[in-house]
Amino acid sequence: MKNIVNLISIFLVIGISLYLFRNPNQLDVLTEISIYTILFLIFIKFLTLLVNSFFNREILKGFGLNISYLEAVYLGSVTFLGNLFLPLRSGANFRLIYLNKKYKFKSPELASMYLYFFVVTIFLNSLVGLICLFFLDLSGDIVFIISIIIFLVMFIFSTFLLIKEFTVSTGGDKIRIISWLKNLKFNWNVITRNRILQSKLIFLTTINYLLFAVEAYIIIDLLFSKNNLFTIFYYNSISVLSSLASFTPASLGLKDLLVFFSSNILTLSVANVITLMIVERAVAVLFSLIPGLLTFSLKKSIR
Repeated sequence: MKNIVNLISIFLVIGISLYLFRNPNQLDVLTEISIYTILFLIFIKFLTLLVNSFFNREILKGFGLNISYLEAVYLGSVTFLGNLFLPLRSGANFRLIYLNKKYKFKSPELASMYLYFFVVTIFLNSLVGLICLFFLDLSGDIVFIISIIIFLVMFIFSTFLLIKEFTVSTGGDKIRIISWLKNLKFNWNVITRNRILQSKLIFLTTINYLLFAVEAYIIIDLLFSKNNLFTIFYYNSISVLSSLASFTPASLGLKDLLVFFSSNILTLSVANVITLMIVERAVAVLFSLIPGLLTFSLKKSIR
């Protein structure tokens, strides 16, 4: 399935590149955005970087590891840069390698952190996506039905995991993978049993979602004069979810594919979608200068 998605994404990227080559005027939109709008979008992205950093810090505290705010921002910056410019969500992998190398943080703890971030993000975005669908499109066409099914399955599965407490046997296991899975379940329970920690993490995820929504609102309203909140929130949900499943830098290909698939629900044309993708990624690349500077400046101070 991953190979099929990657193949479709590659063809989509090639198609968009050819479209831009034949329609270079699509890039003119970048010169039409005021410097004040760009600075505000960069400020919003900086806030999301801080929220992500605090999320990492809080979840690490749940395992008894207290890192400083500066170190949390450093990890958030490295994660952002890796996910934006490298494939396979390399930023998250850099974060895990750093924690393992410096603090000897074990693999099951790291995996449970990584999975919890995925699950709580899927929970929130699938819930909002479901709500928005019923306000955006009740036509019952095939895209609408497929979208409802996908979001409903994700919501049910993520809700189950967030409240699930796994039974962990006390006996030792000689088979390495079984022992690792048992430790993973134990560390998952460490998070889900801590209701205060869960509340903080869900709250931070919600704040992050709203910040992404503000960014989407500004860009979509600026480009297409669309300010329907359900459109904004639905776009935001599929945008965030695509970033979780992406194996390419900056969700290149997969995100575009999902937005194209939902273009009727979002009432966006092909040209609209391409313009939107151009502006979003241009802002992200421009913003990357800030986490780049933070990574460079904080690297020595946290050692």
